[in-house]
Amino acid sequence: MLPDDLATHIAQKILFIPTLERRDRDQLDFNEVSVWQLRKALNMAYEAGVKAAKTSKEG
Repeated sequence: MLPDDLATHIAQKILFIPTLERRDRDQLDFNEVSVWQLRKALNMAYEAGVKAAKTSKEG
């Protein structure tokens, strides 16, 4: 999965943010998330990075 696709996937599934595209409206571009959602999203991104690093070393 490409980095932008992964970021969008995490935003949608974990943070419940429908898009990472700029929409030029504060109520659409700024989102409130809980610390546990943020922790889960960061851990998911970290694990994807670890997996990608292992895959690139093997390939």
